[in-house]
Amino acid sequence: MIAAENNALFNEQTCPWSRADDARLVKQVTKEAGRIALSYFSRDIQMWEKSPDNPVSEADIAVDTFLRTTLLQNRTGYGWLSEETEDQPERLRCGRLWIVDPIDGTRAFLAGGDDWGISVALVQDGKPIVAALYAPVKDAFYFAESGAGATKNNEPIRVSDCSDLRRAKMMGDPSAFKSSKYWPVDWPETMISEQVNSIALRICQIADSQFDCCVTLRPKNDWDVAAADLILSEAGGELTTGDGVSLVFNREKPLHKHIVAGTKPIIPALMERVTPALEAWRARQRNG
Repeated sequence: MIAAENNALFNEQTCPWSRADDARLVKQVTKEAGRIALSYFSRDIQMWEKSPDNPVSEADIAVDTFLRTTLLQNRTGYGWLSEETEDQPERLRCGRLWIVDPIDGTRAFLAGGDDWGISVALVQDGKPIVAALYAPVKDAFYFAESGAGATKNNEPIRVSDCSDLRRAKMMGDPSAFKSSKYWPVDWPETMISEQVNSIALRICQIADSQFDCCVTLRPKNDWDVAAADLILSEAGGELTTGDGVSLVFNREKPLHKHIVAGTKPIIPALMERVTPALEAWRARQRNG
């Protein structure tokens, strides 16, 4: 269940901080978190694996500590959910909470690449209301506020007008879209695809029309997509699960089994391929 199902909805009238206050705070701390991350970038730093093929570094921890300390000190009563902090069940009782990925794209960060960023979202009653994604090496600061549009480096952004999958630019592993093993309905050979490590950055690059769509059937956590969800939505795009359901954040298990994102006109063409792929996968699961 989400927090809103267990408690009264968040009451903005009794909150001492306005939406504008929260927006200013998000911008300030996300930019500072980017500076902290850059102080570790392209250096010999400590890293280890939380689980097989799941790296983390001292930079992730330093950014997480800064964000958690700063945001919670400035917003008493808001909840917290982060990739690098042990999950606490009391977040489910919070009408508002911070959902953070200190470094989304840790592999790229450790490899000296540019496709990583800091993701910060403020979620109210299951939906993001303020969000930022900062990719410091790309000098790209994405920001959105519910109902107020999305920006990149303070300039308004909008998704492309692409509606034809045959000429679409897809964010994702090119080889993944060529395997009939996964896709009963083929993807167009003329579709361009390019891989980026950070899922949040992929989605934001749809929001600013660098790309047109993104599909991943791998599970993603709240912190992977909460900020990007709002940024894409405010830029005129759409993000759903592979079953076509809008994402709800701050549930007991903050996991989304698959992600489909793109311009609204191109979503039906994506679902024409995703739906049978999921049906085939579920049939294999049932049959052992």
